[in-house]
Amino acid sequence: MDKHELIAALRIDHDRLREVIDGLSDADLALPAQGEWTRGDVVAHIEWWERHSSQVIASLREGRDPYPSDEPFDLDARNARVFEESRGRSAADLRSGEAVAWADLVRSIEGAEDPDLYEPGRFAWTAGEPLVEIIHGDTDRHWAEHLPHLRPAGTDEGAGAQAEPR
Repeated sequence: MDKHELIAALRIDHDRLREVIDGLSDADLALPAQGEWTRGDVVAHIEWWERHSSQVIASLREGRDPYPSDEPFDLDARNARVFEESRGRSAADLRSGEAVAWADLVRSIEGAEDPDLYEPGRFAWTAGEPLVEIIHGDTDRHWAEHLPHLRPAGTDEGAGAQAEPR
């Protein structure tokens, strides 16, 4: 697989995600989805992780640590901060924010060389994994995890699972 095939595959899954997001009314986005999160909070969370991949790609390609810190990365703390920072955003802002984050990510992938994406161990920050694995974790795998929380309850794949967010 090369970066163009990666983008094409991600685009198929993103189109499914956008179909669900775009099908939610403003009132639907305010409904509970997952733990204390609303569907809108889930959209903001997805947006942040798409932006994460863009930042990781850019930073690593520039030879920088994406998140320089003496502290280890704390997933739960990061998700809690995103949750708090995103509270009160309008439905229009949530929809457009995710769309912009996705478009930025596509441009980031397009700007990367295939070895940047697929070569294991190319970047020390990825701990030996190819960068594409981080991208999958922030996109298609992540979207699949959260789609049930965005779909209306009562559908075959609807919300109802109240697990804590990743």
